[in-house]
Amino acid sequence: MERYDPDLWTDEFAFLNQPGQADIQSDLFYDYRTNVDAYPKWQAWMREKQPRLLVIWGKYDLSFDLSEPEAYRRDAPNAQVHVLDAGHFSLDTAADEIATLVRGFAGSSR
Repeated sequence: MERYDPDLWTDEFAFLNQPGQADIQSDLFYDYRTNVDAYPKWQAWMREKQPRLLVIWGKYDLSFDLSEPEAYRRDAPNAQVHVLDAGHFSLDTAADEIATLVRGFAGSSR
């Protein structure tokens, strides 16, 4: 975490204070209520299609339970699951590691 850029907080604050962002963020949060109801459809699609799946998760993400990334394997057993030493905004603190994982995933075949 010593590499965390403190400007990210001010950048995010400035972005979220742009005109229209309050409505956009409110709509996004309101829409989250439908996500859980859609899980069975998403899970059935993954079981049927068995897509190549890369799951990258922040170990310190307070928004989601740490058991969730491995849950993807129930429906997509070949999923590549990586739990990083990061939070919800993993790209802020683990960009190099994520880039390496994405490159490896994109360059590999099933």
